[in-house]
Amino acid sequence: MEIRIQKPFRLSFDLVETDEHVPSMRMQVSAEIQQFGQDISYHSSLWFACVSWDEFVSRLNDLDAAEASLADMNNYFLLRLGKSAGMPEMSWEIKRSGLDGTTVTAAFSSRIDEDTMAHIKNQIEQFPVWW
Repeated sequence: MEIRIQKPFRLSFDLVETDEHVPSMRMQVSAEIQQFGQDISYHSSLWFACVSWDEFVSRLNDLDAAEASLADMNNYFLLRLGKSAGMPEMSWEIKRSGLDGTTVTAAFSSRIDEDTMAHIKNQIEQFPVWW
């Protein structure tokens, strides 16, 4: 089961494992961004709580009221869909810190058109849930 978004950047979620004791799922997340002559490539295996996924999907239906955001259980990854000045917008951020204080952060934000937002919503809403 996979979600693939192609623009404004490539983002995919691929289900790898589920946990019924703590309703959650481990997903292989990949993001590839090409902007301003630069490339960012991110690949990680992250756990998402099923309740967080449900909240994210339900908020997609009313982005005028509030943004929809999805974070993994460790808060390393954050995906946001919303509106800014009435225009649809998508953003992505990763942040990871080591025990020695070293921190890696990458982020991307872009306005998108209504067709792109509809496609993204469709991809997410069609993802089959098991819980």
